[in-house]
Amino acid sequence: MNLSIVVPIYNVESYLEACLSSIEPILSNENVELILVNDGSKDGSEDICYKYIDKISNNKQQTTNNKQQTTNNKQQTTNNKHRTPNIKYIYQDNQGLSEARNTGIKNSNGKYIVFIDSDDFINCQVLLDFLSKDDIDMPDVVFLNAVKYDKGGVSYFGEDYQPEKILNQSKVKVLKGLCRFRKFPGSAWNKIIKRELIIKEKLFFEKGIYSEDVEWSMRLFNAATTFSYLDGCYYYYRQGRKDSITGTVSEKSIKSLLYILEKNAEMEFNRDISSYLYSFLSYEYLVLLFIMTSKNIECDADIKRRAYHLRFMLLKSNKLIYKLIFPIITLLGVDITGRILKAIRGNV
Repeated sequence: MNLSIVVPIYNVESYLEACLSSIEPILSNENVELILVNDGSKDGSEDICYKYIDKISNNKQQTTNNKQQTTNNKQQTTNNKHRTPNIKYIYQDNQGLSEARNTGIKNSNGKYIVFIDSDDFINCQVLLDFLSKDDIDMPDVVFLNAVKYDKGGVSYFGEDYQPEKILNQSKVKVLKGLCRFRKFPGSAWNKIIKRELIIKEKLFFEKGIYSEDVEWSMRLFNAATTFSYLDGCYYYYRQGRKDSITGTVSEKSIKSLLYILEKNAEMEFNRDISSYLYSFLSYEYLVLLFIMTSKNIECDADIKRRAYHLRFMLLKSNKLIYKLIFPIITLLGVDITGRILKAIRGNV
């Protein structure tokens, strides 16, 4: 297996079929395995998975029957042949997104792993392009393009990959290029990752927190040494889900992000990449200040104190605009600065 596709599933019956249908065209490739991890869903997600697996199995049976055709139709049978993919369906008691992904990693056999959230969908042609690449060039991380998807329309995601700043470039130059983005490219699903790197560096997702992708991506960028990029619109990130964790601000989401920032603030990064990693952290720090001003959240004095202390990260970044925000926070505090950021949202 060259590629393992890991799909964590939890109560997504309204979106799961679209997700699986988008993956299906690549499953005729014998170098692909699909790992479906049902994290204790209580809706109809499991039934959808079973029907999907039965559908693929029926394709296999149809292929077997086709082989009984006459010799005159042999060439047509060969051209229309569907290989049965290696599909693993795993059910576990609800443990959260992180553990569902970790289960997928532990049960994978591919040289590379890609994660797909089960309420989103993909253009699998991009993955087919990846599989056609020469094995000689096997980078640690391959970046993929994503767009926001809402009611049939798509919009810009804030990540503008430029091939010339990634392909055949050093780690320092790649991270420097990523710092140009308006947002930190910290999602797990817009990257193909070498499985060997994940296992060697123990790049499993931390359990029990929100924004686990940010925590994981910081460790990934610190550990990876080689990068590549695939062109084409690959990932469709669904918007507008009322029950989506990423779309809901809560006390746990604030405490999780604060924990991630404090954890990384204590890390010793290599000097040549430190300013770039601190730029990624600075972006998330400003996100923290932004969400702390949410109307339904009342942050206590301890959270405000800890957030105020972390402002030093802005000075360690390579972005002037972040450094200029440092004295504003020092003078006005995190509350007022957060409200200012909310007022000028999209310009920072």
